[in-house]
Amino acid sequence: MTNTCTRRNTLLTLALIATTACRGKHNRATVQNEEPTDASPRIASSLKMGDAAAPTQLLRGFYGLEGGAWRWTAGIFSVLLRPPVASAQRGATLTFAFSIPEILIQKLNTVTLTATVGATKVKSETYSKPGSYTFSADIPPDQLAKESITVDFALDKSLSAGSVDQRELGVVATSAALESK
Repeated sequence: MTNTCTRRNTLLTLALIATTACRGKHNRATVQNEEPTDASPRIASSLKMGDAAAPTQLLRGFYGLEGGAWRWTAGIFSVLLRPPVASAQRGATLTFAFSIPEILIQKLNTVTLTATVGATKVKSETYSKPGSYTFSADIPPDQLAKESITVDFALDKSLSAGSVDQRELGVVATSAALESK
């Protein structure tokens, strides 16, 4: 009988503890993995048009990959880039590597490329010859304090759909990058 009483007292004690335990409201802490997963690839500071992850950062105005390394753009196109480490304090340099085909210059004479980040126009440059170019512009620190930035590019002229191709054609893009100063 002592064993039964001891067991009964132990169960009553545990039940009493369970019913008198803290009943306050508690916030649940959620632990999030800061490392990228396959489901959510990390945004890159630099990308080549042929990179497998590039399409997720090409927001608009880019056509399909050609030759395994380049893409035509439309007259207006945007890319998403991650600001490099410490660029929110020092600023960064935007580079955009591209080519202007001869047919574009023959039909349009010149083309002006303008880059904008947020509401800030960062640079415009005019091209009058076919060839390969690297557009480079300084991005001020105040534009780089986010996890990612959208760089909007605009050409003052492009080849309209149907004139040479069924697509509107701008320039031939090969890479885009933000580099810390």
